Amino acid sequence: MSRKWKKFGELTGKCYMSLAGLEKSLNCWDEAFEALKEAVAAERKEEPEYAAELYELDEETDYEYDVQGWLEDYLDDLDMRESKEKLLEVCDELIGLFRWEEERPSDIRFLKASALRDLGRAEEAVAFCEKWLAQEPDDHVAVAAGIYAFLEIRNMEAAEGLIRQHIHEDTKCTDENDILFTAAAIYYKAAGKKEEEERVQKELDAYEEELEALFDGFDGEDDEMEFF
Repeated sequence: MSRKWKKFGELTGKCYMSLAGLEKSLNCWDEAFEALKEAVAAERKEEPEYAAELYELDEETDYEYDVQGWLEDYLDDLDMRESKEKLLEVCDELIGLFRWEEERPSDIRFLKASALRDLGRAEEAVAFCEKWLAQEPDDHVAVAAGIYAFLEIRNMEAAEGLIRQHIHEDTKCTDENDILFTAAAIYYKAAGKKEEEERVQKELDAYEEELEALFDGFDGEDDEMEFF
């Protein structure tokens, strides 16, 4: 395994120390990402097919660095710090770094579309989402990103068209499509369609209540385990 992984590990340690207030530099996040790319490049120089899929990085490194977990935290950090240009750059690099044949980069693409909108590049966001939807028309994350993008340019017909394609009167909100229901609720509120907004929001509320009940059940199990 490339020695560059050691550098990546040291830098990710600094990243989490910075979150705890024990490290002053925020550049460690960007530096760690550069170190990650260098480590992957070094491995692929020896073995071109090395970690073709993102999840394989953790398998190849015996889960020593929690690469996927760190990448999620890095993207969250960029998003929270409003570093939209950097977020857009990192999303593009990640999409280009792996094949994405076994797993889809839906969350990364969603962040890219959001960054484009936040940067005032709404037309680019729309074009990106249209291409994405053409490739994966049933991806609920893609549909939600498309709704937000169309709403940004006030193309209400296109946004509502996406909603009606995927949310019908008997469609229930689940863990697979809650992102779509959230986008629909925001759209209907912006469009001033109160009846539709209430219907969608009712489904969202019912789903959240189910989640709360589920987590309450888990808490009860934990309490029982502690008792025994």
